[in-house]
Amino acid sequence: MKLVEQAAIGADPEIYTYILRAVTEGLSYDALKMRYNIPCCREVYYDRYRRFFWLLDKARE
Repeated sequence: MKLVEQAAIGADPEIYTYILRAVTEGLSYDALKMRYNIPCCREVYYDRYRRFFWLLDKARE
């Protein structure tokens, strides 16, 4: 779990908690926006979401 958290922080320290929720709870951007009022637009979120998986892949190598 520590590796996942570090990758989320690396992707974006401001929205990493939302990325963690999305990954661990299977939430979409729309669900994050409605439930938790994520403070960024869809484009920014998915850019950081993809970066999270890229960082996680690099860390696992």
